[in-house]
Amino acid sequence: MRRFWIAFALAACASASAWADGFGGQDNDDTFRQCVAQSMRSANNMLAFQIMQNACLKLYRESTMISDSRKSYYICLLQSLQGANNDLYVQMAAKACGDHG
Repeated sequence: MRRFWIAFALAACASASAWADGFGGQDNDDTFRQCVAQSMRSANNMLAFQIMQNACLKLYRESTMISDSRKSYYICLLQSLQGANNDLYVQMAAKACGDHG
């Protein structure tokens, strides 16, 4: 099971730049709103949405205050929590992103 989550985290973080690149070239308010809207559509769980909304906030409104490794962590969260439908999965995915960063 641990190997699964390690592989999951690596795969999520490897493709994480696609999430960030999808909003490139727009101002931070627009990208923040788009990120939150996409999170609302893709999260099937309130905890997942709250974590994703916080990740959007950190990435697009407070990005100058966080390190590159923290940015990778938040991008990993956005990737990993899409479609999350229960709290246990959300917690395990968040831990996997944190373990990778």
